[in-house]
Amino acid sequence: MSFSYKVAAFVVKMLGIKKMFLLPEDKILALAKKNNQKNQFSMPTDKDFFYELNEINGYKNLIIKNNEEKSDKAILFLYGGGNIGCPDKRDMKFAKKLARETKKDIWFSFYPLCIENSIKTTFEFLYMTYESMLKFYSAKNISLIGFSSGAVNAIGLLLYNNDLGNLPMPNLIVAVSPGAIPFTQREKDMMENLRDKDILIEPDYLYTAKNIVSKGEDIPKYMLYGPAGDFSNFPMTHFYFGTHEVIYAFAKSFADSFDKYKAPYKIHLGQGLCHCYPLMDFYPEGKEAQKEIFEILK
Repeated sequence: MSFSYKVAAFVVKMLGIKKMFLLPEDKILALAKKNNQKNQFSMPTDKDFFYELNEINGYKNLIIKNNEEKSDKAILFLYGGGNIGCPDKRDMKFAKKLARETKKDIWFSFYPLCIENSIKTTFEFLYMTYESMLKFYSAKNISLIGFSSGAVNAIGLLLYNNDLGNLPMPNLIVAVSPGAIPFTQREKDMMENLRDKDILIEPDYLYTAKNIVSKGEDIPKYMLYGPAGDFSNFPMTHFYFGTHEVIYAFAKSFADSFDKYKAPYKIHLGQGLCHCYPLMDFYPEGKEAQKEIFEILK
């Protein structure tokens, strides 16, 4: 690990950010609502890109374009936040950099959160978003990238398509740190073994998240536990996991499911690194991972 990463990890650990994931459900949601007030959507006013809104059922997709006219290629960007947190400046910075590096349109999705709605609403919206994208781009010219819960949703969107829809599959997925509700004993044991190494997330939240995303509804298993889904006809999927994140416990589970359906994939590991390590570029490991992801998505 680089010196700059070690310093950053030490600072994050000292700040005790992960303690919030030990809170009960009601307090976690209250904190999320408070933080979301600080990050409400506003239309960008900078002149670096051309911006366009796509609205579905009151929810927004911000289209970031390098030129006034749409490109013939696009990327659906799904930010992380446990399906309860709004995107922030860090996410917007990454999305703009992605647009600049790939020269593609970026559909930055402000998808429904599980504050009031269940994950079903999220998947329904993302399905309609992808359906809308297909009006402008061919499936082979669409890619998906997601971080954390956004990675779960990127994979879940295509599982939902296999379950209920019949849309053509996109070209590829980049899934950075996708988790799940723990299901197997192996996952639970591994999460506990990684508890003290993870600087950002406590395993406890992944159990609490079950109630948050289900809202007491009858939820298909794959919406809670992605590896249980149908991966038939899935496109090439690039997974990124840090070996010091509790969510690394799901890497084998996804690999086994992809193997079962003979779906193509590659798992990239950041040795000794944290949750969503490619999102930041101020340390060498994150910068290198971003460069690799941009090349994949080009």
